[in-house]
Amino acid sequence: MKLWMDMLKVMGIVLLCGQFAFAGSADVGPATDTLARHRLLKKLQKEDDLRSLCSGLKVCMNMDYPGCSVGDKHPWPKVKYNDEFCKPYKELANRGYKADPKAPMVPEIYARLGRQYRVEYVYSGTLPLNENVISYLFDNMPFTAQLINAYLEENYTLEYTHPSRRFFNGSNGRSLSGEFYWALQDSAGQKLGMRDVFFGYGHAQILKWALHGTAIAYLDMDPIPGNQIRYKLTAIVFPGNSVLNNIMQMKVFRSVVNTKIEHIVNDIKKAAGMYFGGNKEPMLKSAALKSSENVQYVLDFEEVVNGAHWELGDFERLQKARKQKREQDMQAVPIMVKDIQVIKEKK
Repeated sequence: MKLWMDMLKVMGIVLLCGQFAFAGSADVGPATDTLARHRLLKKLQKEDDLRSLCSGLKVCMNMDYPGCSVGDKHPWPKVKYNDEFCKPYKELANRGYKADPKAPMVPEIYARLGRQYRVEYVYSGTLPLNENVISYLFDNMPFTAQLINAYLEENYTLEYTHPSRRFFNGSNGRSLSGEFYWALQDSAGQKLGMRDVFFGYGHAQILKWALHGTAIAYLDMDPIPGNQIRYKLTAIVFPGNSVLNNIMQMKVFRSVVNTKIEHIVNDIKKAAGMYFGGNKEPMLKSAALKSSENVQYVLDFEEVVNGAHWELGDFERLQKARKQKREQDMQAVPIMVKDIQVIKEKK
């Protein structure tokens, strides 16, 4: 269950970044595929986001992204395109999320990387869980949120918004909410569920500020002796202007961010302590967890906690197998009835 604190850390950081639009234009050269550029602009909605996408990829990766005009690829005059600025481009590429025009959310993510301002947050620690439990909680996010609510009487939510289960939204039921894309589940094709990349849009109320923003987050986990997991979460957020950038760099702002995240973490620690301490009463009393689906999920989760193997994707495989079995059982009933009727007629 404590994996939820990693997920919420990702969400919390995403929610705490300010984003404001730039204004600008770009010249379309004669060799530009105007239709491709039009599609890109429609997706990104802002000329300056298009230029950030095109210029960043051109300077940092020497890539001419399809649809970018000559003007779009002009570097921003106030951006220092040094190794530090280009580091996230190479990081994403090394993890396997290359700037492939056919891949989901590529323009949106790389357009953020090309902006002038960034703030980085890094968190690390250990979790007293094994890979199987973590994989199950990642694999069934709505159940994870309902499990937390059962123990703390809170209103956390996590819901998938696409059949692929790679897009989801979430909230702590108070001042944080967001929409996310699980860009990578196994960076560089290794360690399924333990090398993750997320991209998200968030909304947060921080002191007097109502913020809307975006972030990219890497979550890396490794098993260590003692049935524990060591994790490191790195989030890059994108303030839209120098004022917000300065605010988000301030110690007092970072302190408020940490306080909000710690509040979520403490919720998870409290709920996890109750569950792993043997207190099953809140789970058994929860109306949400008494649904036919959630009763099965509770049983599955108990098996995993007690040592059963689980990896990312098992949830869908198991759901399909159970659905297929139900359909086979239903088809068997009328055949039996028909056979009985035939026997009676012969008699």
